[in-house]
Amino acid sequence: MRLFTGVFPPDEVVQELTAALAPVRAEHRELRWVAPGRLHVTLRFHGDDAEPGGQLDGLAGLPAPTVRLAGCGTFRGVLWIGVEGPLEPLAVAAGAPMDTWRPHLTVARARGRRIRWPHVEFTGREWTVREVVLVQSGPGTGYRVLDRVPLSTPNARS
Repeated sequence: MRLFTGVFPPDEVVQELTAALAPVRAEHRELRWVAPGRLHVTLRFHGDDAEPGGQLDGLAGLPAPTVRLAGCGTFRGVLWIGVEGPLEPLAVAAGAPMDTWRPHLTVARARGRRIRWPHVEFTGREWTVREVVLVQSGPGTGYRVLDRVPLSTPNARS
């Protein structure tokens, strides 16, 4: 089963980014744009044949970081928006390979090899990551959250 551990931004953050990307999307119809409901930050990709058991062990109760979406870049056929803030402890706890991990949110993919990528100027509002999720994904099937763990926030009650 294809699994990843990740973080979904709250609706207001997704709406803010979607509004900022609207003119870029209109100018660059040659790109395959990620649907707003699928926007996420991958902490770890577990692979195509991963089993769901134990993937979130060690994440429950970790401190909830405050982050923001900012900047943009490209690699391997994707346009991404960067993430500023301390997500590294979550990625380490999820078992991400830290030599290649970069916090980002994929917003578009290239349909062809030769692409002139748009530059996106964006700095979003801050938000607190309240949970980490384990997601099953597949072509044509979308995303299905299999498990979730809450993070510790200063105002959370025991």
